[in-house]
Amino acid sequence: MQKATGSVEATGDAWSQPVVPKPLARSRWPLFAGLVAIGIAQAVGAIGTGLLVQHAFDRLVSGVAPVTATVVLVLAGGLALTVGLTAVMRAQERVTAERLGQAYVLEVRSVLFRHLTRVPARDLGHKNRGSMLQKFVGDLSALRSWVSLGLARLLVAGIAVGLAVVALSFMNLMLGVSVAAVLALGALATYFTSARLLRTSREARKRRARLTGEVSERLSHVGVLQASGQERRERRRVGKHSNKVAAAMIDKARASGMTRAIAEGTAGLATVAALLVGAAEVRSGRATPGTVVAAATVAGLLAGHLRDLGRVAEYAAGAVVARDAVRRFLALPRLPDAAGLPDLGPAAGRLELDGVTLDGALVDVTVTAEPGQVVAVVGPNGAGKSTLVSVAARLVDPDRGTVRLDGQDIRACSLSSVRAAIGVAGPDLPLLRGSVGRNVRYRVPKADEAEVARVSALCGLEGLLDELPGGWKADVGEGGSRLSAGQRARLTVARAVLGRPPLLILDEAEAHLDRDAAGVVDRVLADHSGTALIVTHRRELAERADVVWCLHDGHLVEAGPPDELLAGSGPTARLLGYRREASEPSAEPLQSTGSGAHAGLGQHS
Repeated sequence: MQKATGSVEATGDAWSQPVVPKPLARSRWPLFAGLVAIGIAQAVGAIGTGLLVQHAFDRLVSGVAPVTATVVLVLAGGLALTVGLTAVMRAQERVTAERLGQAYVLEVRSVLFRHLTRVPARDLGHKNRGSMLQKFVGDLSALRSWVSLGLARLLVAGIAVGLAVVALSFMNLMLGVSVAAVLALGALATYFTSARLLRTSREARKRRARLTGEVSERLSHVGVLQASGQERRERRRVGKHSNKVAAAMIDKARASGMTRAIAEGTAGLATVAALLVGAAEVRSGRATPGTVVAAATVAGLLAGHLRDLGRVAEYAAGAVVARDAVRRFLALPRLPDAAGLPDLGPAAGRLELDGVTLDGALVDVTVTAEPGQVVAVVGPNGAGKSTLVSVAARLVDPDRGTVRLDGQDIRACSLSSVRAAIGVAGPDLPLLRGSVGRNVRYRVPKADEAEVARVSALCGLEGLLDELPGGWKADVGEGGSRLSAGQRARLTVARAVLGRPPLLILDEAEAHLDRDAAGVVDRVLADHSGTALIVTHRRELAERADVVWCLHDGHLVEAGPPDELLAGSGPTARLLGYRREASEPSAEPLQSTGSGAHAGLGQHS
């Protein structure tokens, strides 16, 4: 089904990636029709001006008829009308062209952002941040410029110049042919220089994306370079990238300057050709002096259009590079959410992972959490804990296997209903710029005051709000930068808990809670009626869970009640026991106790 946004959505079980919208979409036909009318009107103005000049010049030179005040007024009024028409149409062209460009960019931005929200965050994290920003800033600007300043001008100027040349041919064939020949040579020269312009545009975009990425990362982590005393080195690094951008932009300017020079030369040569050929035609008796002056006048009026056409190649090159970048982004696989999928039914929280495998991060994980259970997910760093809970929350789909919530395959349900049923808090899900209230209500914007008050009490937000000027309206800053780590942790937990989701996932959410706030997670879990998965390194939390899942190298190596696992000598006991007694001389390294899917941790180390 083709949507108005230009993206291709699935119907039934079909699914396909979105495509870059085309400028000449049906919704924009009226604007294109308006540009065509403007081009015709500008041609009429130029031709009318030329004909009036011809008539006035021949009348003055020949002296056949007297030049009366009435004639002068008629000619002056006619010239004022045609010149005014040309001027008004030039102004209207700019407005209509900008409307066309903005309408196109709105559609492209909608397609890009829609796709961005469907691509797993895990995949987006591998992308250069500068390149991503370029797509929503530089690339969209290049596409807008192409449509409003390139394509629109190509259409208007092409029509105006073409009709004017035809009119000149009717006035005198040789005049029309000579001007057309000059224009053809200019177009051919522009074509041969466009390859260099395209190459320099690609290089300039690549350099800008790298610089944007460097500066963006430093701005986000300026504290790291300050704490490490690396200000001077980072200035040199950014300066090096800036110099490369400057060099690339200068190369692009040279290529662009060449196309503009060709346009200027073409405009000048067209006027010269009209005068020289016209003089020859007058001498041979095939044209009058007024015809030559009219041809020169029309050529002069077309000079602006020829300059506009000279920049079309520049905008086209930028658009080609931008469209290629947008296509690469839209080619990223996204989470399927076919139209017509049913919503997830009422859920109590029974979570089943059946043979879940994901790109080496998880290997054939099969395990079940019963409704109301608190599951502690443990394992060494890199074991696959965060990946497992991401799969459970459908932030990413497994390569193989199935995830079910209360017997329902979450991939067979609408994505929005799955999102509503799962609350997630973790280090990769920071706060957003805005107020405290906006962040807490972000999952459930229409939550009532009673629910917000319940969550506020559970997460101990009352004291936090008293500390912040403005309370619920206090701005948390980008990523919660105006808050302490503990304050950010409380708000992210509150956001996940709001609305009583059947499945609650806390990915080391307690890591930044201070000692006084350590009871937040306990209160949240005690109040939660559904199932909870807690990724943790803390033995105390694992001990209080109903079930422990122990992962290593993507394998589920052990699962069971914590009192049994921690009392034994298996991988869970060695992992959490080792952490507790790591400072004691008697602590022993982890060793293998078996093989296969539930082998000891030592075997995978």
